[in-house]
Amino acid sequence: MLGRAFAFMSGLYFRGKLSYAQRFGEALVITPTRGLQDPDQPFTLALLREFAVGDVSLDNPEYRSALERDALALAARIGQKARVVLLGSVASGKYVDVLLPIFGDRLRYPVSFIGRGDMSRGGLLLRSAASGDELEYGPLTAGVRPRGPRPPKLDPSTRVAVSLEHETDAPRTRAARGIIEPALSAGTPGAKRLGAVVDIRLRPRPRVHRRPRS
Repeated sequence: MLGRAFAFMSGLYFRGKLSYAQRFGEALVITPTRGLQDPDQPFTLALLREFAVGDVSLDNPEYRSALERDALALAARIGQKARVVLLGSVASGKYVDVLLPIFGDRLRYPVSFIGRGDMSRGGLLLRSAASGDELEYGPLTAGVRPRGPRPPKLDPSTRVAVSLEHETDAPRTRAARGIIEPALSAGTPGAKRLGAVVDIRLRPRPRVHRRPRS
């Protein structure tokens, strides 16, 4: 599946985004050539080769037109009261400059992302998905890139283990909210949350026993 393939290739950050998106809403993946895609769709070698040569850039008309097309369809489907949460980068315009004109003040981002690197964001998302505590979101403004000081490091004792091998076969209902990955979450406050497909569990940091030097 596309989501599992992206998680394998991208590592912790994408695993965190996918786990969080599926925990709190409808997950959608921003792709280089096909706009927004369901992470459960089949992933083939041909699709891998197509994505490998696709450029996620505003200067690439194939990327931009596909994303605009699917974002417009999503905006019409979710209505004016829903919100869309961008889990991808807000430091550049490759996502924001396409999505903000379409979603307007419905487009949000996790404010706790400010000042964090990719690995820290991934760890934060995994912890939130595991605990069931949704992050706080803030609005995005045209031409303004959210910036701030680097926050304290995440507590290693709350590290999260993720397994992509234990997926449920139970049918999932779509809530009125969703998350576009590597990018978003569309939804109304108080919507029913979805069960996590990724098996997530909190585990304590393992102790390291050192042998005394002789």
